[in-house]
Amino acid sequence: MELRNLAKYATAKLATNAGIVAFGSGGRLVLQIALFVLVARMLGATDYGAFISITALVAIISTFSGLSCEIVMVKAVSRDPSRVRDYFGSGLVLLALTTPPLVALSIFAVSIISGAHVGWPLVALIAVGDLFFLRVNMLCAACYQALELVNKSAILNIGFSAGRLASAFLAMALLGHLDLTHWAYFYTGGAVAAATLSCIWVIHDLGWPKLFVAFDEANFGFHSSMQSTLFFMLRDIDKPLLSKLASLHAAGVYAAAFRVADAAIIPIRALMYAAFARFFRHGQRGVTGSSDFALRLLPFGLAYGALAACGIELFSFALPWLLGRQYAESASILRIFGILPVFHAAYNIGADSLTACGRQSTRSFVQSCAAAAMVVLCLVLIPRFGTMGAAVANVTSHALMATGMWTAIFLHRHRERATAIAAVSQIR
Repeated sequence: MELRNLAKYATAKLATNAGIVAFGSGGRLVLQIALFVLVARMLGATDYGAFISITALVAIISTFSGLSCEIVMVKAVSRDPSRVRDYFGSGLVLLALTTPPLVALSIFAVSIISGAHVGWPLVALIAVGDLFFLRVNMLCAACYQALELVNKSAILNIGFSAGRLASAFLAMALLGHLDLTHWAYFYTGGAVAAATLSCIWVIHDLGWPKLFVAFDEANFGFHSSMQSTLFFMLRDIDKPLLSKLASLHAAGVYAAAFRVADAAIIPIRALMYAAFARFFRHGQRGVTGSSDFALRLLPFGLAYGALAACGIELFSFALPWLLGRQYAESASILRIFGILPVFHAAYNIGADSLTACGRQSTRSFVQSCAAAAMVVLCLVLIPRFGTMGAAVANVTSHALMATGMWTAIFLHRHRERATAIAAVSQIR
């Protein structure tokens, strides 16, 4: 009876945490949509395409900033809450050490891959905002996430989005007309302000960080960074490739459609965010434990994905009115993206299940195959079909990744059960 009550309590707590994060993500979603509409309209499709092609490449590279210190935080502190200050300090040190070389790499990547022809100081400015200050805010939020204080974690995430929206309104009030160069300063300035306030709050609540480097988690952090890089490559590499192979205007129109579809995926990420620490606890029992938990979450994720797909299809008709005539083509692209929330739900739940039970290499393999497919499909389809080709490449690659992830899970479950049966047979 006590075990049954404990299970009910754990389920209720997860539902409560997911609800809090979903509410916070809803607020963050509203802020991000407002920021997207404001910036897309002020910059215009061409400058917006240049901005997105830069930030997309920075996002891919930024996953190695701090060696996924926020994920290491959740993994370690969810099992030993007394070490939150240790991993907070380790994360800050790693962020400081990894940011300079990654900024240099971002400048090089933009010059080679992107069609945005801008000076390196501008790229460096944007990169610092996302490589360091955004990641600092993520680390601060992870401190509370690991302790399952998801209400405070949600506030920090909302605060970061609010900071960037406030910077956009300030830019509009001071400048009237916004170009890419001026927006880069306000974009990074909002990140600096939000990350600073987050650090102050965490230090007030949890104490000063202990500055050291958690070398014992370096391997896990590297693999987590690699997985995140593959994920962001799958999500974002189409935009700089489109700016390179087609035009900045095409990239801006395409990115506007994708931004709406990506916003619809935020509630799925909220569910995963709330459940992440619990995945690691279930993962201590191997792939069977983590995947059993994943299978309980999967129907909720798929149900939301189907609902979001319907909403995206309806919203596509309003997109040109919301952004202006120069984004008219975005509506037809958005209709292709409608199915993405379903694939994201299946992929995210399965991928976290593999990570939690120590199967990072399997997850990385599936993601690398999907990312490779994305690049190949973009190179083949974009020159011939433009934005529509990029959209088809994106959706197809996500479908392959979701399928591959669950195929890998069931193969590992089968092997784990076979091993357990063989062990029992030897004992007898």
